[in-house]
Amino acid sequence: MDIAKAVHKRLGNAASEELLVDAYVARICSLAERSLDAEARTLLELVQGRHPSARDRLREVSATLKARGGDMQALLELLADPSLPAEKRAGIETGIRDAAGDPARIWRCDALPPEHALRVAAGAVVRALEAVTSGPVAAELLALPEISRHSPLAPWKMMLRAIQAFYGNEDALCEKYLAAVEPSAAAARLVPAVRAMIGRKQKLTPAAEALAKQAGGGLAALRATLVALDQALDKKNQTLALQEMGKAVTLCQEVCPDLLERLKQHISVRAMMAGTKVDRVAVAVGGPSLKNAWFWRLLARAYEETQHDPVTIPIACSVWEEFRKHAVHEKWFPATGPEIATLYLHMADLWRRIPEDETEYVKHKFAATFRGHRDSYAGQPPEIRALMPEAGRQDHYYVHLDTLFERACEADPCAENFQQWLNLAKEEDRRRGDLVADRWVAALPQDIPPVLHLMQSAEKTNALQKAFKLMEKAERLDGLNPEVRKARLRLLISLATRHLQQNKTRLAEPELRQIEALPQAQQGDRPALVAALRWVYWTLWHAPSEADAARAAVVRVLGSEVAAQIILKAVADACKLKGEVAGPKATGAAPLAAALGRACALGEDTGLPIEIPRALSNQLKRELSGGDPVADAAGLGALGEAALRGRNVGLAYAVSAAGLKYAQERWAEFLFLRARCLPAWAEERQTLCAAAASELARRQRNPDLLGRIGKWREKELDWLERNDTDVAMTTQQINDLVQREREQPGLPAMPDDMPDGMEDDDVPCDCPSCRAERRGMPRGMPTGIPPGMPPVLERLMEELGPEELMRAMAQILGGGMPKRRRRRSSRILDDKDLPF
Repeated sequence: MDIAKAVHKRLGNAASEELLVDAYVARICSLAERSLDAEARTLLELVQGRHPSARDRLREVSATLKARGGDMQALLELLADPSLPAEKRAGIETGIRDAAGDPARIWRCDALPPEHALRVAAGAVVRALEAVTSGPVAAELLALPEISRHSPLAPWKMMLRAIQAFYGNEDALCEKYLAAVEPSAAAARLVPAVRAMIGRKQKLTPAAEALAKQAGGGLAALRATLVALDQALDKKNQTLALQEMGKAVTLCQEVCPDLLERLKQHISVRAMMAGTKVDRVAVAVGGPSLKNAWFWRLLARAYEETQHDPVTIPIACSVWEEFRKHAVHEKWFPATGPEIATLYLHMADLWRRIPEDETEYVKHKFAATFRGHRDSYAGQPPEIRALMPEAGRQDHYYVHLDTLFERACEADPCAENFQQWLNLAKEEDRRRGDLVADRWVAALPQDIPPVLHLMQSAEKTNALQKAFKLMEKAERLDGLNPEVRKARLRLLISLATRHLQQNKTRLAEPELRQIEALPQAQQGDRPALVAALRWVYWTLWHAPSEADAARAAVVRVLGSEVAAQIILKAVADACKLKGEVAGPKATGAAPLAAALGRACALGEDTGLPIEIPRALSNQLKRELSGGDPVADAAGLGALGEAALRGRNVGLAYAVSAAGLKYAQERWAEFLFLRARCLPAWAEERQTLCAAAASELARRQRNPDLLGRIGKWREKELDWLERNDTDVAMTTQQINDLVQREREQPGLPAMPDDMPDGMEDDDVPCDCPSCRAERRGMPRGMPTGIPPGMPPVLERLMEELGPEELMRAMAQILGGGMPKRRRRRSSRILDDKDLPF
């Protein structure tokens, strides 16, 4: 420096000034390397003032000094210059490599255009760093092709791989990557901390020591403590558990204090479910945990996962109600909307976990023992205590499914929510279903499903004029809806039938004309039904020639005298026309199955109840047992349904056997028919046939058949849990099942304990009362605590539970016991088990 000053003083030209500036630059760089940044900046300002002609030369030095302080803007602005010489670009990139302690600053810096290679590489480093410190990352995701070997960010690629190896417990590989990080690079500042975390002795700065403690040893110790706490709680070792709680809270406060409150909440809930005293837990963790929305959500989930007793379901719902209040208060979501509706629907879904015959007992037990959550608010901040339930004013709305669905629809009045509520209401009571449908219409007047429900409800109660007006309203909403189009024909037929029943032929005439003018009445075999109604009409008018012409039209459309006789007999019965038509008879060797199947299909299509005469069963069975299908699939299926409705199970079984000869796309409905034909004691075959039918219906996207199977399962297979009946079967399993069923020539033999005199084709009633009667028990054996029960039985019911009491009485009476319904638990929570 002194020599350069003397030379410039003696010569005083541009060359000597350039030599002096170079000496100053070397001096400034030397000060910066010794971390004397303040002295370096002072000297730089001095040189810039004395030698203004060298400002461009000093610009790079100034930018490098700013970068060392975290300001990458000036250095990156130099790099963005496309005319920058290669040697200067290399020097700037070296400065970036040594100064870029946070690649995110390069990524967010607007000095470089977004498409610049260095900025793109910095973004890749930031994303990879976030991923590798958050969880497992595949090795290919750390390849980072955006970063070349000569990139200023190349050291960060090695550091990322070292961090990945550290979390993968590959210490040798981690050390290998650390050794590849250039010592002068900014990324190398992390090397000592990472080496310390893999057990190497290192001299660490306070910042590096804190990093190593938080990312390595501290978290590992906390993790080990939490494992020990879990084990102590599982073993009911409360003394050890309380000690581990204290240790966990202390470690968390050291390594991740921002998670301390969440940890206390998790510990409180976990300990509560393990039966540890709440006050002792609060002392161990340094005070009660915060009872905010997060806490109530944790507690509700914990109760949901408790499988030992169904009483925990209403407890979980009560906790979800606390969560709802706090979540709305903390602005997780608004007081009304889809989030709140989803919460109510979730509560309703929880109740479906409880067997139906235990629901009332669970409600009774809950109401008798639940004391609310007021105690949980002790020691809470004022903003949380403000939401504490009022004493003596507990609203247990969540124990009523109907109320939950009502609230869900009020919070989010959408068609899906109303449909769920309507489905529930229909099962309970028709009038309740109508009220729900009215609410749906008021909330969403353009929706057609509630109008269709009200129409069908009115039709079932024979309020045909009301049903017709509702049908016209449905037509205005969606005239192309197939259900609506079918409804007009069906209702007109019902109206005409009623007037013909009452012998009011003049009133029936305009309705018959409307039916004949409908395009849908001319489709398929429907003209045969229209002609049959005309036959009744002319018969009542005592016009034999016109009646004979109408009867001939029925035969002509159906192409079979037997099929025509079936339809005429069904229409005559519906119109209460007595003595005018005889039942169908076998006509020699003429095939019956196809003809009767066609008639039954017409009845299914138009809602006309068809009865298969028992006298024709034997000939039908003989035809159906032939080698080839004897009717089309639709007709055969309708024949089976009619036989089953008439309790002619032998014929229905023969229909299912014939139907299984069709290709696989026809198996679903016949497997379902086979399941319903089988007696209750063949439950394994019933279950498999229903499961196969359901799987095939799912594959064929047949929602109607799926719905029918689901309703039948709920009604007939209620003693099985969902997992036992809702089985996804493979194609091979279905093929094997069909092959086995094809090899079963007839219904399985009845057990010896069935009542005498029951016909083979009759279906024994499988309701609880009939099952009890068949086994020597009194009819109507209760499933809960009925009113008026003798005190001794009520006490036994309370102590043993309804199922155990029934079993004991069955043994006393010498009978058997109905098949026991599978439950999640055989124990009812005692009061001392309840945590509230």
